[in-house]
Amino acid sequence: MAQIGQPLYWHTEPQWDDHPVCGVSWYEADAYARFVGKRLPTELEWEKAACWNPATERSQTYPWGEGEREEGKGDPLQGWAIADEAAPCNHNHQVGHTTPVTQYIDGKSPSGCYDMLGNVWEWTASTFDCYKGFAYFPYRGYSQAYFDGKHRVLRGGSWATRPWVLRCSFRNWYHPHVREILAGFRCAIS
Repeated sequence: MAQIGQPLYWHTEPQWDDHPVCGVSWYEADAYARFVGKRLPTELEWEKAACWNPATERSQTYPWGEGEREEGKGDPLQGWAIADEAAPCNHNHQVGHTTPVTQYIDGKSPSGCYDMLGNVWEWTASTFDCYKGFAYFPYRGYSQAYFDGKHRVLRGGSWATRPWVLRCSFRNWYHPHVREILAGFRCAIS
């Protein structure tokens, strides 16, 4: 096996210092988190940090609230349409690469977390599986075929994620050894 020295899409120039790490496998993310005395958040912890609003005691569709349908856009299958120029996150190839984590202040979650949607997919500690109340999206085969114990959960979307997928409740999955996806991570503490 090849020696890995840095994330796949690593930049050493100073203008990238405040960007999220991108192009890491689940194993790399988990190893780094443990190395710094932390851990990857569970899927449940990630979702609570992204969309739980303690003021209303309810979950929100987006970290910044419920959003609104644009006039004449958005279909029920795809959920809320988000105006590209007004969306408080980096998605849908707007920029074409990651942005500094604090660039979208209006996209901050009620718990104070930046970039819960967009920029990079985020690995969680959770295995991709069914849970009580789980509803597949966008179609049954996208989710249930991968409840095999071999895939890990990614949350949040990336700079390339389309608006119809961009919501706090969307669950993505991938093999834990793959680095070639637009995935990063955030650490949690117990």
